[in-house]
Amino acid sequence: MKSLDCNKVASSKMSKNLQGVDYFQRGSYPHKYVAVMKDGRKVRFGHQDYEQYKDSVPKSMGGGLWSHKDHRDADRRRNYRSRHGGQTTKSGSRAFQVKYSPAWFSYYYLW
Repeated sequence: MKSLDCNKVASSKMSKNLQGVDYFQRGSYPHKYVAVMKDGRKVRFGHQDYEQYKDSVPKSMGGGLWSHKDHRDADRRRNYRSRHGGQTTKSGSRAFQVKYSPAWFSYYYLW
């Protein structure tokens, strides 16, 4: 059986999830990024004063600006995802599962 490279699978899945995003730009303080959607909306996410597990915003779309703040600490990532995975919206759904929300971008592209 042929083994799959998890990094390639994850990156290809994530790029498909960005079909509604036109590009990313550097955010004004305190935000790291602004995702400019194809419909003109802007979604601000990340905080400039804090590190993240890995800046996975595609460089081809304006990402990689905050990779110098990557810490790559698996324990910190697990703790972040545990804390933020339980946040809910007013409707009761998990915040990180609402596509193109600030929580979604942070959860999948910074953590």
